[in-house]
Amino acid sequence: MAPNDPDTARDRLLDAAEACFERSGISKTTVEDIAKQASVSRATVYRYFAGRDAVVSGVILRATERYLERVRGRVEAQPDLGSAILEFVEVTIRAAHRDETIALLFTSDDSLNSVGIIQGTSVALFEMVAEFLRPMFVAHSDEHRPGLPIDDATEWILRSILSLLTVGGPKRRSRDGLDTYLRRFLLPPIIAKS
Repeated sequence: MAPNDPDTARDRLLDAAEACFERSGISKTTVEDIAKQASVSRATVYRYFAGRDAVVSGVILRATERYLERVRGRVEAQPDLGSAILEFVEVTIRAAHRDETIALLFTSDDSLNSVGIIQGTSVALFEMVAEFLRPMFVAHSDEHRPGLPIDDATEWILRSILSLLTVGGPKRRSRDGLDTYLRRFLLPPIIAKS
């Protein structure tokens, strides 16, 4: 039986979808699988979501919210903007290597489409991460380049994460090697020279 509260019902369906994804993978999970896992009918799933793709998008967006909340303290605890950006990038890369759902947060639109992410989800993901990073840029406004559009800086950070996760590159970098690489190539367009 589905809960009467729409938010509770949606969360229950998203929990069921996550369990199915872990068991069978995202691309092999159907609405029927999700309904069965949640002990509801397919009609109940369709009452709260337009279809399987919308459920997948819901899982991804909820995972993004949860992930950003988990790393918020670590990132905000950094003493300066450059360190906060590096912490966010490095922690995210490590998390994406461990967790398929986190990895999906930072994949290309084509990859998202292949597992059934509805159009607009990548834009919503970008906006969520931009809102997460914006307070850091505001708090450290004297540290970034004058006139730097925060959304452009956020896009640069996200595109860098995407590239590091999807393109193997010529060599595998250690933690220190990645940190050095990011300081040399990710930060200069963002951080003002002292």
